[in-house]
Amino acid sequence: MGYQLWLSSVTGYRRKGTRFSSLQKIFMDNVTVKDVYEPLLCCKENDDAIQAQEALKQREFNIAGVINELGEVVGYVETDTLVDNAVSTHTKKITIDQVISDSTPLAQLLKIFRERDFAYVNHGSKIVGIITKADINKPPVRVYLFGTLSLFEMHVNTWIKYFHPKNSWFIEIKTSRIDQAKEVYEKRKGKNQDLTLLDCIQLADKREILSKSPDFLKQFDFEKKSFIELLKSAEKIRNELAHSQDSIISNLEWTAFVDVLDHVECFLLGSDNAVEKIAEDGSKDFEEYLTLPA
Repeated sequence: MGYQLWLSSVTGYRRKGTRFSSLQKIFMDNVTVKDVYEPLLCCKENDDAIQAQEALKQREFNIAGVINELGEVVGYVETDTLVDNAVSTHTKKITIDQVISDSTPLAQLLKIFRERDFAYVNHGSKIVGIITKADINKPPVRVYLFGTLSLFEMHVNTWIKYFHPKNSWFIEIKTSRIDQAKEVYEKRKGKNQDLTLLDCIQLADKREILSKSPDFLKQFDFEKKSFIELLKSAEKIRNELAHSQDSIISNLEWTAFVDVLDHVECFLLGSDNAVEKIAEDGSKDFEEYLTLPA
């Protein structure tokens, strides 16, 4: 589909669902923390601390809420601190910075966990649950991340075609990698008239191509080294998602994981704007550059 995926060559109309902001909006408006948080396991204030600790350890909980006689959450306890007396003697206050709304968009969740391991979830004025970094592995979050990274690779393809017209990117990677791509192309093409050889090379090859393009690096204010690292890390996350690993955050330190996705989002927003500006300016015919056959 090439250029037609992004903009109508006749009207210049940007097609629905092709902007990163459109993907974000879906997860801002419709998918929120309420779809992934867990109910908060609670102890009673007057429960025996040692018995509560045993119950929590059996369930592999490191933390639990504390409720009063009215069933209201009045604080929390850490499992390892429950060594004697009543639970109330070990109760800590829940502060406002530890609480998020159940209407918080999933798209904001990664940034929330940049500085913390968990957050309490409230509905109105009532604390109803807890959400942790482990909840990032749940399907709704995975769908958002996979959509983001898939769109990222589509934009990478677009700029390879733009800065390397007429398949001139061939010379930037090893012949053996081209041969591998041709084998994949032959297996996949079938009746798919829109498939190109570029669709069949690895993300590592695409990284190699664009990292050698001064015009691309300048366009998006990348240093060669930082661009290479970004694509390596993005590929790690994408592979974890694609292969349905139990944990998608095990191969990157958490701060690095969040930073990579921040950079991917910034690139997508900038790329969206650049695609539209070039089409509007008519400085190059996108249809020529983005619909070349393999």
